[in-house]
Amino acid sequence: MAVAGLSGTVKSWNGAKGFGFITGSSLPGDILFGRTELPEDIREVQGKFLEGRPIVFDAQQGPGGRYKATAVAVPLMEGKEVAGKIKTFSEKHGYGFITSSSLTEDVRFQTTDLPQGVTPGAHLRDELVTFEVQALPDGKLRVSSLRFQSKKIAMRVTGGMAMQQGGKGGNMGMGMGMVDLQAVQAAQAQGLMTGIVKSYSEKNGYGFLNVAGYPMDIKFGRNELAGDSVSVGETVSFSAVQTPDGRITASNVTSLSGGMKRPASAMGGMGMMGMMGMGAVQKPAVTETPTGRSAYGMIKTYNGQKGFGFISSPAIPGDVFFMRTALPAEVQSLHGNDLQSKNVNFQVSQTSDGKMRAQDITMA
Repeated sequence: MAVAGLSGTVKSWNGAKGFGFITGSSLPGDILFGRTELPEDIREVQGKFLEGRPIVFDAQQGPGGRYKATAVAVPLMEGKEVAGKIKTFSEKHGYGFITSSSLTEDVRFQTTDLPQGVTPGAHLRDELVTFEVQALPDGKLRVSSLRFQSKKIAMRVTGGMAMQQGGKGGNMGMGMGMVDLQAVQAAQAQGLMTGIVKSYSEKNGYGFLNVAGYPMDIKFGRNELAGDSVSVGETVSFSAVQTPDGRITASNVTSLSGGMKRPASAMGGMGMMGMMGMGAVQKPAVTETPTGRSAYGMIKTYNGQKGFGFISSPAIPGDVFFMRTALPAEVQSLHGNDLQSKNVNFQVSQTSDGKMRAQDITMA
């Protein structure tokens, strides 16, 4: 006998052996599920990634009367990493996209988001990863804290370099030279920003910095260097200067790495800490055009920590993105579980790239 549309929580997951158990469903006892019942992009995750996570599944009763889970789906969960598969990557252009069965759209990542040690020219397409996701001001999604799902994958794309275990979910990150964290903290205490040198051309006399949590690269010139030069991958501190056209450039660029290099993704939120309270830093405004349409739907997912979610509406193909600011003021502080499955009315707007977004949401 088959049962569809069940929900429960992963009680345990053994990534090495490829099976686990689900608890809390309407069926008696714990329900066994295997790796092959997971979406393809989640099959190499380790135990801590899945354990305690709500899931949706179907079940099939076996000859002995016990049920086994089938067609397991892992929805987006507030404050948790997302699993996915690298869809495209261009080493030349320095970015790529990840697809995930837990999201409704692909997520962009940059070369600086990759764990350190990835071999130049390595084939990254279809490799399985976990990551955190950020909503940019234009409504698009971007990756942070990118990791490979298993040591086997990481070894494959790094040419067998020595690994050290990452800090989340048992996923593996590359061994890294240590940045002088005291120097970083001291710079931020002085109101300076911190970031990673993404590129620098001595010949052209300028380069770009990547700052974790900020959606645009920041330009600096040779005359703004506190030392003779900088290298790609170095951690630096700098002052943010706003130009007359509203752009942000860097001055007084000072190395904090002591010659060691570390990817921007390894900095976590430290770069953004240096930006807090600096009124000169302006994120680009969202470009949207009201359509004059109103629609009815249900909040499918909402991440209160990141401040965005998706609405499912019978009147609009696909899921509709919304940000916290579109919600009524009295519910903006709620978490995902509080809003998930709530019925809403909203106004439909269209972004410059043709995607639909929800504004002026009211609870139905």
